[in-house]
Amino acid sequence: MDYQITCVCGHRFLVPQEKVSGTITCPNCGQRLSPVIEAAPGPASAALPPAPTSTAPPSPGAPDAPPVSAAAEPTKRCPFCGEVILAVARKCKHCGEFLDRAPADPLTAAAGRTASPATAPDPAQDTPAYSLSVSQWDNFWKFLITITITVALGAAFVFIPSIKKYATPSILGIFVLAMAILWYFYLAAKHTRVYVRPLRIDTERGILSKDLNSLDLFRVTHLDLKQGLVERLLGIGTITLTTADSEEPQLMLYQIPHVRKVYQYIQTQIPIAARQRGALYMEK
Repeated sequence: MDYQITCVCGHRFLVPQEKVSGTITCPNCGQRLSPVIEAAPGPASAALPPAPTSTAPPSPGAPDAPPVSAAAEPTKRCPFCGEVILAVARKCKHCGEFLDRAPADPLTAAAGRTASPATAPDPAQDTPAYSLSVSQWDNFWKFLITITITVALGAAFVFIPSIKKYATPSILGIFVLAMAILWYFYLAAKHTRVYVRPLRIDTERGILSKDLNSLDLFRVTHLDLKQGLVERLLGIGTITLTTADSEEPQLMLYQIPHVRKVYQYIQTQIPIAARQRGALYMEK
């Protein structure tokens, strides 16, 4: 374990545990220091006795001056980014993660072991409030255009004399191809799923292969709803969530039904999720 030393000059630096019980020198001002262990709650607390301290700090340049007392605080490494932080910290100052969220353990997952009760998710918070898919009304124009092209091609084989003799197999083939295209449009919309939960939103896309994505609501910084005239009549619309995630700054819930209810629910849950994570939510 390393300890963070705070010198009288204000400089902070790390020293290993075996050097805390002796006298050390500040790399910034050259002052000789005698670390004083500050107890921290839990197993991170150090059991080393404090070294004798001096109440009258001499000048840093005096070679025979007794060491000055300096606070030595136990440290630990962040389980998410690996940087050294104080043992009493609840949030990493380097990566911004809250330390009460346990990192994923691939070895535990591979062995089939379940999570401990302290890290197990609350079933009430994991139950979707809304389970939605892209509205089939979004396929209306796709269906209409496909059917129009199919009818036009069939009519061409019936009324053009030079290709009329190929009408029967050609019309049958065009019909089968059109049905396959319409079926693909239907499945693509049906298998684009959105699960709105109290603290996060999960999305699932793909017919055969699946693309899964998850967004914690406390990361959402802005919420936007778009509805045209026809969409308002049909009760569908698109919600765009702007997040603090640099890798995926936006999440779009495209053409979902009951869009106003979902929008109001997400708007209500964002500050609740932020408070549960200990984050500060500021409404713009």
